[in-house]
Formats: sequence, C-alpha cells, structure tokens
Amino acid sequence: MVTLHRILVSIFTLALLCSSLQAQESKITVRDALDIAFRNNPELNRATEQINIEKSYAGRALGIRSPEVYYYKEGINDNLFSEQSWGVSQSIAFPLTSYYQRKKVSSDVDVAEMKLTAVEIDIRASVKLAYAELAYAIKRVELIEREVELAKELRQTADARLEAGESTELDLIQAEIQLAQSQNALMEAERLKNDARYALFRLIGLNPDEQMYGVVYPDTLAYVDVQISQRQVLNGMDEHPEIKVSELMVESSNREINAAKSRFLPDIRFDYYRQDFGNGYDFNGFNVGLTIPLWFGFNEGQSIQRAKAVRNQAEWSRIESDLRLKERAEKAWHGYEASRQKIQAHIEVIESRSSMLLELTREGYRMGELDLLRLLEAQRTYLQGQQVFYQTLKDYYVQLIELERFVPNEIVFTE
Repeated sequence: MVTLHRILVSIFTLALLCSSLQAQESKITVRDALDIAFRNNPELNRATEQINIEKSYAGRALGIRSPEVYYYKEGINDNLFSEQSWGVSQSIAFPLTSYYQRKKVSSDVDVAEMKLTAVEIDIRASVKLAYAELAYAIKRVELIEREVELAKELRQTADARLEAGESTELDLIQAEIQLAQSQNALMEAERLKNDARYALFRLIGLNPDEQMYGVVYPDTLAYVDVQISQRQVLNGMDEHPEIKVSELMVESSNREINAAKSRFLPDIRFDYYRQDFGNGYDFNGFNVGLTIPLWFGFNEGQSIQRAKAVRNQAEWSRIESDLRLKERAEKAWHGYEASRQKIQAHIEVIESRSSMLLELTREGYRMGELDLLRLLEAQRTYLQGQQVFYQTLKDYYVQLIELERFVPNEIVFTE
C-alpha cells in the first residue's frame, strides 16, 4: 500500500512538473515575438538577399570582359606556303569608367543596407503594435469579466431586495438584462482577443503547431511617464533610414551619371598571338586597340539622359520622404502628448472618484437609500472610465511606438 502511494505521488509530481515546463514553454514576450519575426519575415529576408545581389555586381563593375581565344590560317586551297597563328584577346573598360562603376555599386550596396535597417524598424514597430493590440484585448476581456461580476452582484442584490419587499420585480428584470448584455459583451471581447492573437501569429510567422490557446503573453500595458520633446523627435529625422535611403539613392544616381559619361572613353583591347610562317610558331606578336564610341548619340548619350532622369526622380523622392516623415512625426508627437495628458487626468481625478462613487452607490442601494437607476449609472461611469483609460493607454503606446522610428533608442517593451 505504501509502495502504491509513493507511485501515485511520483506520478502526480511528474505531471505537475510537465505542466510547469509546458507553461514555461508556451509563453511569448515582445522580445520573443521580435526574434521570431526577424527570423521568419519574408520582407526582411528579401532585403537581406538584396544586399548580396548588389554586392555581386562588384566584379562586373571592373569592366573586364571574357577573354577571346582565336586561331588564324591562310592559303587553305593553295599548296604553297600558308601562314597560321593563334592568340588571346582581352578587353577591359577604361580605368576611369571602372572606377565610377565600382563607386556606383558601392552606393547601391549602401542603399540596400539602409533599406534593410528601415525594414527592421518597420517590423519592430509592427510587432509591437500587434502585441499592444493583443495586450489591450486581453485587458478588455478582464474589464468585461469585472463588469459581469458586478452585474451578477447587482442581480443578487436586486433579488434579495425583492424577497425582502424593498423593491419591485422591475429592478430584478433590469438587473437580469444588464447581466445578459455584459455576458454578450464578454463573448465579443473574447472573439476580438482571438483575432488579435492570430494577427500577431500571422505577422511574426509563428509555426501553426505552436499557435496554442494556452500561450501566455506576460508583457502588459503599464503607464510609464515618458518625457519626449518635440524638438528631440524632429532632430532625429535626419538620421531616419527612409531619409538616408533617399539621400543615398541621389548619391547613387549621381555616380551613375559619372559612370555613363565615362563610357565616352574607349575600352582597351590587348592581343597576344604566336605566328607560324612555315617553320613553327617561332614569332610572337602583340596588339593594342581602342574602341571608339562613334555612335555615342544612340548609346552613351541616351544612358546619360536616363541617368539624369533617375537622379531627378531620386531628388523628388527625397523631398517627398522629408514631407511625409515630418507629418508622421508631428502627428505621433501630438498624439503622444494628448494621450499622456488624458492618462494623467484619469489617474489624478477620474480613477479615485469613480471608484468611490461606485462603492458609495452600491452601499446606498443595499441600504435602500438609492434606486437601481442610480446604481446602474454609477456602475456604468466606473466601467466606462476603466475602458476609456485602457483605450487611451493603448493609444499612448501606439504613439510611442511610432515615435521610436524617429529616436535612436527603443521606448516601450524594452525588456
């Protein structure tokens, strides 16, 4: 019997341990979500491969053509002496052309690397926004669960007062309606929470086998008074990757113009050959040739015009990026400041006052001093205040996440 007891205890302990380990494994923090996203995001992987593609053009930019091996013979239909020779021909671009082409490739690599940085910032912001939406959805479920609890307590109080003859059946009916509405709201909140979960899973590319209902999301929305000045945000715009990409694209297009102009210069060809005049390949020869861009109006001239048009396009894109990002930065900062002031007003006044109002009204209803409508109004004021607070807190996080694009350091979800 003792042995059986020990076996049961061991099995129970093992089950608890396995359950604990499973709970530890099924946890996704913001950092976990970012790590998964950086590994699986297709856009980020494409941007990484684009860097390798741009680097692969470095060898071609040297302007070294494939060598040509040739054989020459004359007098095939004549029995007299015939001359024959074989040789190797190598063409290369003019050194200045090669220099400009390599500078153009270097600029394109810089553009690709800066685009990768921009993609990483976008992914970080998108994941944090999705996690903030999920954290808010989870908190909203908790708030409505609290609303259901209050509705149940209200129904019990109304029922008790009806039995004591202190109220009419109308109060009980109204309390039951309030409870049913709260339960419906809870089901809708659960649905929205699941939608937010799957939106996060889809964004980070989480394996479907790991998309379990038991996953825990420990990072929550908590108010931290972050101080960011408008000047600090606007000063960081010059270092924003999108601005850098625009500037680098202008630089790259300028180098393409230089490379196109340098193609007016001739390519150089070197020939080395051996000749046989009848006694064997006893003679060596060497030629140097230049290619003359005679039809420059159709070839090189068109290339220069195209390169200038691309440069002008890049400059307009830079101006557009400046205007668009400045507008985004201004909107994000003003949204952050408005949300911050609303939260502080809630903490200083609304939260304590609404809680006190609810408790006093509930006590007054239980004592028969207040009617049901007064209690419902107090309860609605309290719950609405809580929901508005967390909605504002979510907006506060959204604006801070947007501001992270314009400052050098992360602001929220940093641990």
